[in-house]
Amino acid sequence: MRPEIPRRPVSHITDSEFEALAFGSEGPVLVFFGSRRCKICRQLFPVAEAIAHDFQGRMNVYGVDAGKYRLLFQSLRLRGIPQLVLFLNGEVKVRLGGFHPHPVLVEQLKQWVP
Repeated sequence: MRPEIPRRPVSHITDSEFEALAFGSEGPVLVFFGSRRCKICRQLFPVAEAIAHDFQGRMNVYGVDAGKYRLLFQSLRLRGIPQLVLFLNGEVKVRLGGFHPHPVLVEQLKQWVP
């Protein structure tokens, strides 16, 4: 029997999946907009993964390549990467740009995530 390979906590999604997953979800959804070429994004990604673990079962966390899906990034009126956007019941509740340490993000998200 082969061991099960654990799923990465942050699922990467495309622009075509975004609307259904972010706006169509009934619970909280955190979307990490970034790029592999961005140094700060690479530093924030492990923090986003830790957040996904902390809120597992209570919030979905997705990653979007802001360079590849530039029109989606622009349609949300986001400026600069990295950006963390929290959606709750289809509405944007929190936008956080730049790097934030894990404890700061947990405090910001606790008020929105049951």
